[in-house]
Amino acid sequence: MKKILFIALLSVLGLSTYARGKQPITFQKLPQAVQEAVLANFEQSQIQLITSEKTMPKRYKYVFNMADGTKLECNNKAQLRKVTNKNGIKEVFVPENILTYVHETFPNATITEYKKETMKQQIELNDKMDLIFSSKGRFIRIDD
Repeated sequence: MKKILFIALLSVLGLSTYARGKQPITFQKLPQAVQEAVLANFEQSQIQLITSEKTMPKRYKYVFNMADGTKLECNNKAQLRKVTNKNGIKEVFVPENILTYVHETFPNATITEYKKETMKQQIELNDKMDLIFSSKGRFIRIDD
């Protein structure tokens, strides 16, 4: 009986956490570091929608949908995790060594996505080719 109650309690807690999901948030309610990071590359008037999602206790993911089609994802420490724009992202979001590699190897390509994970970084080009780099920016492989 205790097992059933415990499982029921976990299910209710899990559903309530899941039900919260992504929530719209105003720019003023963002952590100061996140506000500053976004304003370094965009004007506040370019932001169309901001959503907040709790990923772990005391950890949040913020997603910004911009007027030019750019979508930014960062955590509550203002660390950029992902930038996408089908027309090409601003090069300021891509580390210099990765940017240099892409320009030298694929001179006619446009970077449409940059993603940073714990152990790797990933670039998607306008021809849907994915380039995988180490966390330090060393080229590893091509995925298509």
